[in-house]
Amino acid sequence: MATPRNSSCCCCCWSLVLQLVLLLGTFLLPVAHGSTSTFTRIGQEATGCPRNSPSLNRCIEQAIQYYISYMYTGLISERTSVSSLDPLDLPDATLIRTDDVLSTSSKRSTTGFRNMYITDVRSDIARLEFFFKFHVAAIDTRGTYHARLLRHPGIAEWSQMTYSIRNSTIAMQLKGSNVEYEDRVYLKVKVTQWEQQIGDHTVGFRWFTMSGNYSQHSDRFEQIRGRDILPVVERELMGSLQQRFQLLLNEVLFLAPFDRFFPTSY
Repeated sequence: MATPRNSSCCCCCWSLVLQLVLLLGTFLLPVAHGSTSTFTRIGQEATGCPRNSPSLNRCIEQAIQYYISYMYTGLISERTSVSSLDPLDLPDATLIRTDDVLSTSSKRSTTGFRNMYITDVRSDIARLEFFFKFHVAAIDTRGTYHARLLRHPGIAEWSQMTYSIRNSTIAMQLKGSNVEYEDRVYLKVKVTQWEQQIGDHTVGFRWFTMSGNYSQHSDRFEQIRGRDILPVVERELMGSLQQRFQLLLNEVLFLAPFDRFFPTSY
């Protein structure tokens, strides 16, 4: 990642920061909405979202949606970037472990976030609390699936696994804190609550490769990746997304001091 806190960052930098600030949320008191947004530009820099503006929530909403729609790759300028939102790389995960079989997923990447949109924003700047709600039309997570017998690791199977979600809602609550770095104050957030309502979801496998005396144990492998794996994959994926969103959001927030995102004047 290019060096953050660059005073020459263009307006896109401030837009991106504000946009990601709402990718994770904390329940707070609602702020009254105004008829116009205060997310305006002066020359090549954005004014941010004034913390005492009556249209603060609307301003944050527009900034986040701008990031999602136009800056999802994480590229802010030629010299400044953050982790990509779409695709969003996820860490390796253990899916199911029993006394005799272990299944894992690795090299996972999720796409589709560029098509989601924010439906609700609530903020309390004094308490550094935020609530964000998103509609997610469709996201797909692809990775490598591997299962093996613990006592005979040479007996194993590999496959490409896809987990697809359609027409879902993700709601996040964030609690922020101020941290000082090189005499400047930055905002850092933590996800305190994460909820999802999944409309439709499926797990698919293809391109199977087997090793060892697989045929004698094929029923056991099929049982492991049977219908019981769906809630396991969902739970693990949502946990990974929560952690990744928090890391990404804090990357963005560290691009500029707190008072650049939320100035005190109109």
